[in-house]
Amino acid sequence: MRGRRRSLASVLADALAGTPAARPVALAAAFAEACGPRLAREASVRGVTREGHLLVVATSAAWAAQLRELAPVLCEQLNARLKRTVATGLDVHVAAER
Repeated sequence: MRGRRRSLASVLADALAGTPAARPVALAAAFAEACGPRLAREASVRGVTREGHLLVVATSAAWAAQLRELAPVLCEQLNARLKRTVATGLDVHVAAER
């Protein structure tokens, strides 16, 4: 059966969303899918705050600004993918230089 092409992140998010122990992996996969491949290479989700915001680390200030601008759309797509409200916003930080 042929259907729309799906990314690996999409398949992982679907497969793991219902398993409580796998929720961090499902969250990371859904975030990567919401971001798209280019932005997903420049940002990573580290967890969820008590306020319901995703803790996200970007590789540079420019990518952090992009994430802040896209926050409402990213949260909406992520929540739709996980079929529950996980994120109400983003707390974006820039990774420390090495």
